[in-house]
Amino acid sequence: MDVVSKTVHINRLLDVYGRLLTKSQLEIMSDYYNCNLSLGEISSERGISRTAVQDAIKKATKKLEDYEKKLNLCGVFDSLKNKDNEKLLEEIEEGIKNGI
Repeated sequence: MDVVSKTVHINRLLDVYGRLLTKSQLEIMSDYYNCNLSLGEISSERGISRTAVQDAIKKATKKLEDYEKKLNLCGVFDSLKNKDNEKLLEEIEEGIKNGI
């Protein structure tokens, strides 16, 4: 998976499952994937080591992948999208973003 595809994939998982991460993990993931900050910038901003940032990203990514593997919500969304249920899909996605 190339860098752009991985970023899109992780951002999608963050949209769906991000609220299941710890506050710190979510902030670090957002800084890294949404704000495009480097490990050094995040570590400096948070007062932790680059290794701690890298570990947090790895652990959060694993959690997100595990949630998707167990719950398959992104897969369900894709299935709905393929069946011309875009309006329903948009409502579900909006509900998730709003914290339902």
